[in-house]
Amino acid sequence: MENNNIEHQNDERPVEKRRGKDKNHNPVLIAMSICLLACVLFSGFQSLYIFRLNSGLEGVFSYTRGFKSRKPDNQVSAIESIEESMANPTEALPEPWFSLEEAATVNKDRMSTVEIVKLVSPATVSISIISVDDGKETKISSGTGFIITEDGYIVTNQHVVDVADEAVSTYYVTVVLPDEDAAVRAEIVGSDEQTDIAVIKVNTDKKLPCVKMGNSDNLQAGELAIAIGNAMGTFDDTVTVGVISAPSREINRNGYHVDIIQTDTAVNPGNSGGPLINSFGEVIGIINAKIITSTSENIGFAIPVNSVKSVIESIINYGKVIGRPYIGVSLKYVASGSYYGEPGGVYVAALVTGGPSEKAGMVLGDRVIAFDGVEISDPGDIIKLRDAHKVGDTVEVVVERDGKQITLPLVIGDSADY
Repeated sequence: MENNNIEHQNDERPVEKRRGKDKNHNPVLIAMSICLLACVLFSGFQSLYIFRLNSGLEGVFSYTRGFKSRKPDNQVSAIESIEESMANPTEALPEPWFSLEEAATVNKDRMSTVEIVKLVSPATVSISIISVDDGKETKISSGTGFIITEDGYIVTNQHVVDVADEAVSTYYVTVVLPDEDAAVRAEIVGSDEQTDIAVIKVNTDKKLPCVKMGNSDNLQAGELAIAIGNAMGTFDDTVTVGVISAPSREINRNGYHVDIIQTDTAVNPGNSGGPLINSFGEVIGIINAKIITSTSENIGFAIPVNSVKSVIESIINYGKVIGRPYIGVSLKYVASGSYYGEPGGVYVAALVTGGPSEKAGMVLGDRVIAFDGVEISDPGDIIKLRDAHKVGDTVEVVVERDGKQITLPLVIGDSADY
């Protein structure tokens, strides 16, 4: 296992808006900077660290015990990744052609572990990231994926393939298909950092075996859970067996609060992107992380398939995720009286140029009082309120600026357009 301390970072490029004076003299910005520095220094005391499981390049993100129990005094989180505008708006997209619901089948009979492995293992593949330097090819990391269509669409984690997605001239992806000794190259169809999902595609004349997708909404603690993966990037088709430890845990991933499945099924570096399977032989989770400490044992996590089915469909249909609510703002919490006597609260720290929040009239340094009629006391509050709406909905945002409260109409945007 290499590079255990490499941390995955967002590539955020905010466009800051000045309010008539140099930002270095803005007390709100200074206060936010101090809070951010303090949080970085003390983050080790606030969170457990969870390691993503692609062998060779591992990253960490934080686990929280729940939205209501978090203390905003020590919380600094971004609402939205600040991304550059994309050239192709959703209006130009073709009609969707792929649906997981149409492809899904339901197996009503419980199976033995041996039967499950015989069914799912042929559709589980080993993934490698290859670096090309001066004509020399080197495997730098590994992961796992599972085949969802007979013609070669494969689901894995975004963090397994992200380096190859960002530098296509330097890295590429290979997959070992069932009953094949040699790896074949795979194309990255699309990926989504927010959900840590990617879809890759191999070209083959063979009719490939596929997994069956299950229902992760009905999971119960104590249910059988089986993982198959490329452990340590070396031991492909490694099978481990356990139970669902908790059907739903909340973690903070890059500022987004998401629910994941906890399992005691042993997972190792190289398992990232592999299937977590129920007693019906159905994939109900996508392995992506585990807690690594000197005292922890068998605390692994998987993405519930129901939470990402629409993401997988959108990536296959359009190459990106469409129809996801987006407001184009980054927010920071500032503790009360932390600097220059500024009131505590949630402040606008960055805006996406031409994004929904900027169009609504929000500016850098605004203190957000309410969103859609709900009082805001923590940056994470707005995420759930935003995601309760559809693209195109209009909500009222109340901000405080220069001692005055202003109500702004904000039209929810589509993340695919930014």
